[in-house]
Amino acid sequence: MKKIAISIGDVNGIGMQILLACHDELVKICKPYYFVHYDLIKKASKLLNLKPKAKMNLVEISYANEPKFIFKEEKDNFLIYNFSYQASKAIDFDFELNPANLDAKSGMYSFLSFQGASYCTHLFLDALVTLPINKKTWQMAGIEYKGHTEALRDFFKQDAIMMLGCEKLFVALYTEHIALREVYKRIKALKLAQFLINFYKCTLFENIGVLSFNPHASDDGVIGGEEEIEIKKAIKMTNVFLKDENLSLLNLENEDFLNQKEKELSYKENIFLSDPLVADSAFTPFSLSKCRYLVSMYHDLALAPLKALYFDESINVSLNLPIIRTSVDHGTAYDKAYKNENINLQSYMQAANVAINFAKIKEKNK
Repeated sequence: MKKIAISIGDVNGIGMQILLACHDELVKICKPYYFVHYDLIKKASKLLNLKPKAKMNLVEISYANEPKFIFKEEKDNFLIYNFSYQASKAIDFDFELNPANLDAKSGMYSFLSFQGASYCTHLFLDALVTLPINKKTWQMAGIEYKGHTEALRDFFKQDAIMMLGCEKLFVALYTEHIALREVYKRIKALKLAQFLINFYKCTLFENIGVLSFNPHASDDGVIGGEEEIEIKKAIKMTNVFLKDENLSLLNLENEDFLNQKEKELSYKENIFLSDPLVADSAFTPFSLSKCRYLVSMYHDLALAPLKALYFDESINVSLNLPIIRTSVDHGTAYDKAYKNENINLQSYMQAANVAINFAKIKEKNK
């Protein structure tokens, strides 16, 4: 079975309940390693009155100049490991849980659990699943990143791609957490084409649609249209390149050369639909029956309909990295934390399943 790292997220939110409630099911499909100290999970287990039957692998993080992953001891129903690495902040786990409250200590701990799990996954494990953080508590703790994906870009010095959804619909975001007024400046054919190529190579999806930027895909230039020209060229460049990777993407910027190569390679199937899709109709049942993999130019254009349709089962996936990382697509839900309320566990189990599947694909491609 695949070895899956689980970063703990914000210990004051619903993450601990999700982890404890799902453990006995999760061990049937993978070998999970929870990046949390024994003292903290014992406190959470007592507050929630949740005690899984199957033994749990805990990974306690500590600082060291050289990374090391070792078995430490068995205690109660836990097998305790230690992962030592060059943590960027001091590791403090000697604090009380503060359910449903913003807390700098929990923010720092959630970041270090994630950082340690990321590096350990890269060196020793098969994939990473992240439980929800609170961005405000990261800020309170002096963490400069706005979220998991931004941090992963910096950890591994690679341009991570954010994809969200489920088997019924996956959407990738060309831009993420930036002001809307900045988005159009980023829509340039060469840069977008490289993004589309990376997205395809990470997923091997086919029949992928790219959403337009302007209403009605600009109505042939009636409503703006400069962005759609760049999007359409990027799609053409991508399809041609994926048919013959001996070509230079830079050379394909030349319109005459691009058109010539498109004609020469027309006998091969396109991976991406040739024209930008009208965004306001791309999420109808009919449209999704034809195309369920989409790329959006900005955050809310894709995520508003996705969450309206599939909120409970959607997950977050980070692509184009040395590690596979998936996450629940919901927040810390402080309003439900440590109240023993019924919590939807579907997103978490979906995240684990997708992580396992991508790990198997990665293994086959080695």
